[in-house]
Amino acid sequence: MRAGESPPHILYMTLKNKGEKDMKKALSFILVLTLVFGSTSVIFADSAQTASSPAFTFSGEEIKLSLDEAIERMTTTGPAFESVMLTKDGNDAAARGQFEAIKAIEEARDQYKALTPEQQAALGGVSVPSLNSLTGKQATLAKEYYKNYSPIAYEAGINGIKNQTIQAYYGLLMSQENYRIASESTDIKKTLLDNTKKKFDLGVASKMDVLQAENAYLSAQQAEAEALTSLTTVRMQTNMALNYDTLQNLTLTDSLTLVTAPSIDLDSAIESALTNRADVMQAKYNMDNAELEFNSVKAYPKNSATYMGAQASFQGQKLAYDTKLTSVEIEIRQAYMELEDLKKAVDVAQSTYENAKEAARLTQLQYDTGMCTLTDLQTAQNNSSAAQLGVYSAITNYDLAVYSFEYNSKAGIL
Repeated sequence: MRAGESPPHILYMTLKNKGEKDMKKALSFILVLTLVFGSTSVIFADSAQTASSPAFTFSGEEIKLSLDEAIERMTTTGPAFESVMLTKDGNDAAARGQFEAIKAIEEARDQYKALTPEQQAALGGVSVPSLNSLTGKQATLAKEYYKNYSPIAYEAGINGIKNQTIQAYYGLLMSQENYRIASESTDIKKTLLDNTKKKFDLGVASKMDVLQAENAYLSAQQAEAEALTSLTTVRMQTNMALNYDTLQNLTLTDSLTLVTAPSIDLDSAIESALTNRADVMQAKYNMDNAELEFNSVKAYPKNSATYMGAQASFQGQKLAYDTKLTSVEIEIRQAYMELEDLKKAVDVAQSTYENAKEAARLTQLQYDTGMCTLTDLQTAQNNSSAAQLGVYSAITNYDLAVYSFEYNSKAGIL
């Protein structure tokens, strides 16, 4: 019991000695005090801490970077680019190796033909290589494959770098907008709290309204702090993705805007993917190579292990190739439909935001004139902030889908 407080039994006797009407008023007053001060921890917003910056800062000379510049940087330097170049060198070397193997077969054949019959007979049963042999046919097939596959695989590898760079760039843009909206929401909640306090001083708002506005402001501060932490993390991740120092002071110069999708002919896009995709070319090579091996053992009995093994291998690779063609076609068709859906989602998100923003404005007017509650106003403000973030999210999803469709309808993404 605090000093100066009456014992419970004395308070009870005092109430009992009053008239019934006075006792009800006293009990009602005690109930209100219990609800307000007993169940709510009162913290004055003026003394609350705002979203603080991390214990480190991004330093160094500011680097301003557009999306095109980021793509140019990542597709000409860095570990990812070097990995793509090493893969290309390997494919080029494989093509060169098959070319040299074919040349060796031809030279050996020419040397054998240049021998006299006696010299040929002296060689006995020495096998003379031929381009019509399995080895020769496989070398010819591999040479053509690697010659055609190498530039396609390189393009697909570069597409992969571009796609990752775009995702990183957009991820940071989205995180920046999220923090900006969270900061604006904190300012709105602070203004609402100040106005509610003024109304309370004038006797037109309750203490419960003040506490509710204060809690909303504190929650907004917490959300802003979390958004700042998320932004800081994404900035570091983006620096790493773009081959900068972790705390490089990097500024993105592009903004989250809707890209203009190229005119798309679905049938042409499907045909392009089936013709130029690196994964399709690889599946076809595996099938063709298995077919050569199967054809080379057709003289064996059909119930022999050699024949049956080669047949199973060929049929398996043929099934894999046919499945790849079907899956790529479905992938392109699905991506095309998703582009349409994502574009509609942007339109809906923009309309939703405009409506939510107007609803928040009207609700503010209603609240100022006492025609709605504080809860109604806070809900409208929160809906407006969420709808604004929804616009940027919809734009991000659409833009990324546009880039992905373009890459996957050509060489693909490796």
